[in-house]
Amino acid sequence: MFRPRFRLILLLTSIFCLAVPAIAQGSSSQTQPAQPGIAQTGPAATFQINSRMVTVELVARDSKGNHITGLKPSDLRLFEQIPSQNKEKHEQKIASLREVHMANLASQAVPEVPTHPGVYTNGVKRSKDPVPPTILLVDGLNTAPEHQAQVHLQMLKMLRQLPPNVPVAVFLLGGRLTMLQSFTNDPRLLQIALRKAHSIAGVGVADIDPADDPNSVGNSMGGFGGIPDQSIISSMAAAAADFDQMIYTAQMDIRVQRTVDAILSIGRNLAGYPGRKNLLWLSTAFPITINGSDSDYYRNYWTRLRKMDGALSDAKISVYPVNVAGVQTLSFFSAASRPPDVSAEGAAAAVSRQQQMLSSEQDTTETIADDTGGKICTGDNDLGDCVRKAMDDSSDYYELSYYPDSPNWNGAYHKIFLSAEQRGAKLAYRQGYFATPEGGGDPKAQQAALEAECDDYLDATAVIFTARSLPADSPGQLKFGVSIDPTALTLAPTSDGGYEIKLTVAVCTYNDKGWALKLMSYPIDRKLSAGQHDSLLANGSVEQAIFIPAPKPAAVRLLVKDNVSGHLGSIHIDVAEMNGSPAGNKIAAVTQQPLK
Repeated sequence: MFRPRFRLILLLTSIFCLAVPAIAQGSSSQTQPAQPGIAQTGPAATFQINSRMVTVELVARDSKGNHITGLKPSDLRLFEQIPSQNKEKHEQKIASLREVHMANLASQAVPEVPTHPGVYTNGVKRSKDPVPPTILLVDGLNTAPEHQAQVHLQMLKMLRQLPPNVPVAVFLLGGRLTMLQSFTNDPRLLQIALRKAHSIAGVGVADIDPADDPNSVGNSMGGFGGIPDQSIISSMAAAAADFDQMIYTAQMDIRVQRTVDAILSIGRNLAGYPGRKNLLWLSTAFPITINGSDSDYYRNYWTRLRKMDGALSDAKISVYPVNVAGVQTLSFFSAASRPPDVSAEGAAAAVSRQQQMLSSEQDTTETIADDTGGKICTGDNDLGDCVRKAMDDSSDYYELSYYPDSPNWNGAYHKIFLSAEQRGAKLAYRQGYFATPEGGGDPKAQQAALEAECDDYLDATAVIFTARSLPADSPGQLKFGVSIDPTALTLAPTSDGGYEIKLTVAVCTYNDKGWALKLMSYPIDRKLSAGQHDSLLANGSVEQAIFIPAPKPAAVRLLVKDNVSGHLGSIHIDVAEMNGSPAGNKIAAVTQQPLK
């Protein structure tokens, strides 16, 4: 969000030059073209009026752990359930089932990324070797420093075992999200990133229940003896304990939100990469619930996690949590422990709280792994083995699509159930999705989302576009010509045989300290004829001109958002680099601001 000390000014200064409208996912009379490396085992998905498609990446293995090949739609059964409405499951018709082999994707055409001065793009460079990209997220916010040492040991071991052609990127979550290394298969660069993968951001941040912290204000007031009126001390101690719990809960809220924001930022950045991606989350996690002594301090982060998981699944990212702490013992039995209450009742309560915390952290990792089709990597904590498992899952899988029979896209959570006719089959897939209303719902919520996306750490790649710097019309002005790839945009068929496009184009400006200054946005909602649709297919891009008035900012971020699907593309541009410096791919360009 923009800082409150800066005034947000909304200017409608973008001029829309729509040469041809955009198509996103298809139309009722149009099928998706077959892609190299994808075996068509069922009819390709077609788009229907007033219907939205759900996609599922499916990893199918037999009882011996081998990939199951050659599945047809008739070999699977798919059900949906809306838990908030009823417990009845509705069987869904599978519209498309495609078997994907990463080894066969090398023949796909790879567009060249522009490298001319003044040309910027969020298009991704694909590796010549069709290997699933792997992301390592070292979580210093939710992991104690002593456990982070295990990360270094495991990463060194992983580098010795890693096949030479595997592209790996390394991120560190500390006070903010930092890209330590973009995708590379160079062990030397990964070792350099390893030496930086350490953070003390999580020290003292909601890491222990106040009731078990001997240094908390409430517990420190227990030693006042010899005072005639003990009721005063008791009241003061109760008030202090309540304050401790309030601070603990508030810190946990911030810690969870920062983690979710960071993982979502990575997800948006990787959405444009083809195929299934693997995210290894190295962390001791955070609890999915907090059972405070007062109902005001009870927390359940389930919905927040599920929405994050849905966004990751949409980007074809599967999460493999790695518990870097290994097998944890209760801190109550540690030699360094100073429990505030050593009575039998106090000890039992402390053990119960700590067991509940560890169990809740395990629930968090299980929820994220299950929701995204990944697996928990615990036990021996062999990071190299976890990488190999993730790569194997993403090398051979199925892409399944269907149109839900429920017509209501009102934000409710839809749970997905998949089963196979083959006995002993084990299926890994996303467990559900939130039926987000078309157009993003409330306009104020859309505006708030744009503000948050302006402050994103990484460029988003779900909607690919190129921006070219153009000669300005007046001194101090910036001007860009934007070409948008229509393949990730949604073109909704209308009842009169036409189409409708709903986009938001936005520009964010920043000063030399990286602070957000202005947000300029322009919503586009246009009806399109069949002829305009055909023109788009022939020309293949949406053109737009953007003007940014004087004075020149230090940096800008250009955004293109498909309002129906929520898909986002963004590019961060340093204005000082525009004159004479090669632009190239700006995916790793960032504003150095703390996550909020």
